[in-house]
Formats: sequence, C-alpha cells, structure tokens
Amino acid sequence: MPIAAPSRITIASSPNRLLSTTRPLLRRDTPKLAHQDRFTRDGIPGLLSPEAFKIAWIDYQRQMVEKLDEITAGEPFENSHTKDLVLRFARDPLAASLFNHASMAHNNNFFFSGLSTRPLELEKVPNVEESLIDTFGSIETLKVTMLDTASAMFGPGFVWLVWARDLNNPTSGQAGRHGAWRILSTYLAGTPYPEAGYRQQGLDTNTSNASEYKGYMNQQPANVAGSFGPFSASAQRQSKLPPGGTNIMPVLCVNTWEHVWLRDYGMNGKRKFLSDWWKCIDWSVVEGNTPAEAKGQNTWVRK
Repeated sequence: MPIAAPSRITIASSPNRLLSTTRPLLRRDTPKLAHQDRFTRDGIPGLLSPEAFKIAWIDYQRQMVEKLDEITAGEPFENSHTKDLVLRFARDPLAASLFNHASMAHNNNFFFSGLSTRPLELEKVPNVEESLIDTFGSIETLKVTMLDTASAMFGPGFVWLVWARDLNNPTSGQAGRHGAWRILSTYLAGTPYPEAGYRQQGLDTNTSNASEYKGYMNQQPANVAGSFGPFSASAQRQSKLPPGGTNIMPVLCVNTWEHVWLRDYGMNGKRKFLSDWWKCIDWSVVEGNTPAEAKGQNTWVRK
C-alpha cells in the first residue's frame, strides 16, 4: 500500500522526539477486556495466574500502547486504530517501529479477547463446528494441527485460525461457501493480513536456510505442499491479491511469546500451555468473528 510522502518524511525526520524524557499525554487507552476485572483478580481460569495475566496483558499491552503514542505523537494518524496503522505502514521501511508496536498491540488484544471466565464450548456453536469439520475433517485434526504448529515455532509469534476467501474462484465449493479455513503462523510482530506484504513475517528465520529466505523475499514459496500456512499454494495466491477487499479474516489466535506462559508453565511448559489454551477458548467469540459465508447450515443456539 503506497504511503503519502509527507507521512514518510515526518516519521523519518523526527527521531529526536523518541529521545524526549517528557512523558507524552496518552491518547490511547489500553483496551479493557470483557472479563478484565475478573482476570486481574483471579487470573484466567485454567490458563494463567493473576501474576502471569498482569505481565502478559496489563503490563505488556500498556507498554505497546504507550510506545505507540510516543511514535505517533503530533502525526495526522496519531489517533488511528492499531489495525489501521498496521495496514497503512506495513510497506513503509521507515516506519518499522510504528508497525511493530501497532501490530503487537493488535495481535495481543486479539489473543486475550478470545478468552473468558466461562468459555462457550465449540459443541454449542454448531454452525462454526460444522464449517471447521468441512475443511479439516474433524475438530481433533484442527486442534492437533494448530497446537503442533504453535509448539514447533522456534521463536515467538502467533498462530491464527483464519477464513480465506477464494476471490479467484468464488463459485467453487458448496453454495454460499467461497473459501476455506486456514492455519497461518506469524513470527514476532508479523500480521496475518495479506495487505501487509513482507511484514506478514510468515517465515521463521531461526530455522530457515539462505535459499528459503531468498525465496520468501521473492514471494516464491519454499513449500507449496499441504493446505495450511503462508507457504501453501492457496495462501500464496491470496497474499498476491491487491489491497482493497478483505480476503483473510482471522477468528482466533494463540500467543506463543515466552512472557505469556513462562511465569506459570516454566521453561519446558509451552506444550502444556497450548493444551490448556485450547480448553479455554470462548467459541462464542470465534463465532462472532466468523463471516456469515463461512458458517455451516446449523443455527447457533446458546444452551
């Protein structure tokens, strides 16, 4: 997405602002989660202690928001939402810090918003369950694939469940269903939105060789086998579509950054954290994030 020259010049020409010892007047409030008061007092049931929640959400999210305020102070876009900033500055190399802080704030909020004190089970959301089974064959396959993907990440990031619209062949598949579910990995502050181009950061540079890295930077997938991930043939076709329409719609993600789980689970506890997270997903939130075209024929009735 092209960026207007004045914005690029302003950001690039004001590095001294970041060195100021004067604390700026905060314009963004750290978003309050639906169950934040309970989480703060008791932690997230079955997942995080109050101390771990404070580190992973209250302290970390505040840091992202405050830093974002510093970077955008005095700019025309200083009050923009984090997702808007992510999409606007994803392709601007002079705005890397702005992008990283906005993307992390957005991703972290997306993760914690999918949790609750009394999560609704997937069985109670049959229209979403049916649709997921259509793509993955079974919910167990979805679970194992998503948790294995997150567990195998050598470095921090996020693993996403997204609905990928098939804009190239909208008449394929069952009636009203123009796309499929996908599992995507983003590393560090990468974003799942294809408009972000290279800053999707779907490649783990800790475990990739020079050839894979070169192929990624040239948008040549190193591996087109399989149905999942940013290197799949389908995901590559989607990522090359021009900005404008929303063709990737995230509905759920898990945060694999160590500061989220290390406090409660210890150095070797990542897999246990992921298993516990799966049990704590509030599928009513996932249902709310799911586009109508992705839902099955069943009508969701809360029981």
